[in-house]
Amino acid sequence: MKARVDKLLRKALAYHESGRVDQAEPLYSAVLEHDPNNADAWHLLSRISLQRGDWKAAAARVLQAIRMRPSIPAFHTSLGEILTAQGRPWEASLCYREALRLAPGHIPALVNLGNALQSQGQYRDACVAYWRAIQAQPDCAEAFSNLGNALRAEGRHDEALACYLEAFRLRPDQPEVAVNLAAAHLQLGHNTEAEEWARRALRSRPGLVQGLSNLSVALLNQQRPAEAEQAAREALAGAPSAAHLHSNLGSVLLQQKRFDEAEIACRRALKLQPGYPEATVNLGVALQFQDRLEEAAQEFAGVLRTRPAFAEAWTNLGTVRQSQGRNAEAAICFDEALARNPVHAKSHFCRSLSWLLAGRLAEGFAEYEWRWKVLSEMPRAWSRPRWDGSPLGGRRILLYAEQGLGDTVQFARYVPLVAARGGHVVVECQEAAAPLVRSVEGVAEVISQEAPLPEFEVQAALMSLPGIFGTSLDTIPARVPYMTVQPALVDGVRARLGEGSRLRAGLVWAGNREHANDRKRSIPIETLAPLQQIPGVEWYSLQAGEKAPAEIERAGRWMRGVLPEPCRVEDLAAAMSCLDLVISVDTMPAHLAGALGRAVWTLLPWAPDWRWLEDREDSPWYPTMRLFRQPRPGDWDGVAARVCGEVRELSIKASRSGTDEHE
Repeated sequence: MKARVDKLLRKALAYHESGRVDQAEPLYSAVLEHDPNNADAWHLLSRISLQRGDWKAAAARVLQAIRMRPSIPAFHTSLGEILTAQGRPWEASLCYREALRLAPGHIPALVNLGNALQSQGQYRDACVAYWRAIQAQPDCAEAFSNLGNALRAEGRHDEALACYLEAFRLRPDQPEVAVNLAAAHLQLGHNTEAEEWARRALRSRPGLVQGLSNLSVALLNQQRPAEAEQAAREALAGAPSAAHLHSNLGSVLLQQKRFDEAEIACRRALKLQPGYPEATVNLGVALQFQDRLEEAAQEFAGVLRTRPAFAEAWTNLGTVRQSQGRNAEAAICFDEALARNPVHAKSHFCRSLSWLLAGRLAEGFAEYEWRWKVLSEMPRAWSRPRWDGSPLGGRRILLYAEQGLGDTVQFARYVPLVAARGGHVVVECQEAAAPLVRSVEGVAEVISQEAPLPEFEVQAALMSLPGIFGTSLDTIPARVPYMTVQPALVDGVRARLGEGSRLRAGLVWAGNREHANDRKRSIPIETLAPLQQIPGVEWYSLQAGEKAPAEIERAGRWMRGVLPEPCRVEDLAAAMSCLDLVISVDTMPAHLAGALGRAVWTLLPWAPDWRWLEDREDSPWYPTMRLFRQPRPGDWDGVAARVCGEVRELSIKASRSGTDEHE
């Protein structure tokens, strides 16, 4: 009889191990018909029930095995796995500990105990369990991989990466390990490596959902949103009920500025998993960019009630408060974020903008250096040491533009200070800005951003110079003009304009439509239409771009065109030099007029960019500039009415004095 039972059990086990559970199950039952007290058969039937998700039957069967042979550690481990599958990790850990009491080196119990502890947030204790498993079995790839997961959860990403690499060395055929390697590289900011590991996992197992998810994130971080969206949607096709995949798709859509679609994706994630923090934060961002600011704030605040240590949510709540013009509250949010995560780069960067807006320039520009941690790519100039402000002694220094044309114009003012430290100053900037940058005192050479880098010893970003020089509100280098335009270009514009006795004013009503904040800083041309009713003023369009003529035509042609097509920055500068007044929204021409020392009025949204500070009508950056702020969010009509009144007064003064020179 025993021989027959053993033969049946071996045959059933062979079927089971080959995945043919439907053939194994009746054989296990046959064993129990002959030997009802066969603990191994009860245990193996329990494993089949667990595979099928029948936890009640699985538990009943393994408990039978334990009653018959309570000293077998594998039985207690299986009971722990059943409890884990039911979402009862604390009870499961008791089972694993009992297995380890019986056999301290039992690998499955050690690994599963680590998993149970990790699911309860006890990452350090989990690491101990995995390490014990590795000591008992140094080639246990699963223990190395799971140890990597626990270390990653603790923020020990370099150590996690080392564990994953060892797991991959032991089991290169396991795509899950490649997935973990991709995730570790993502958290270290190694997006290219993350993409490579995700693709390796997918080559091993096409359609692997987590591989596609990691690939999507890696591509998104490399500013490849179309490819990222394709990977995100493929992942969703494989697991449509996975909340995190809907949230990931929301992130992809956010980067593509498809905010309404992002909102839908995030709400789907939250329907599947109510309260899911990452999806809630993404939803808040989608609402924020639809200007539904208070709704966005409520989403972020809701996350923080249940997860107060979530630095990203604190930071996003801060950016909402900034958009609402509540900068002091925003600063508190960024401080809260950094109290929870002192190295959270986005929080540092946002706090720098808050400090700069508040006029705390020395602190703000020092904190502004955190922007480099936010960028996905480092400037090519970083091949040489960063200049610290020390005497240059004739060394060649490369100063480079890193952001928009307006930033280049604004911070080129620091070149004379750098040259005064004894340096041969080479400026790398946008091709469009090069002619005017060449006119700045102290510039020895100008190269475009597309040109090969010249020889140089040290480097600095133009926007890092205020921090290097310790700039405060009282020490801003504000002597204007610090840029000049070729006299021949100015003479050409004057000839086209001809003689005139009326006030000549130029208008810029829109910025770069690709700018993240353009919807708030640009003004519909119709809003400025009342300006045409002011007597004694000739209006000129300083709006560059293909759409400008059509907009002027639609508005009734009350402005004259003065710019050639195509228009270069120096053409714009020449036109400004022939006008009495420039009125511009917050975009490059406002900076250019200020750098040229022209009278310029800058029209600002309710929550302006940091450089315009708070609650003042002048700018310490540009002595010839006046600021016109929205009296309430979105109120461009109020700005236009005030500008109309001021222009009318200016026109009256001009007609009385009989001169075209105005402050």
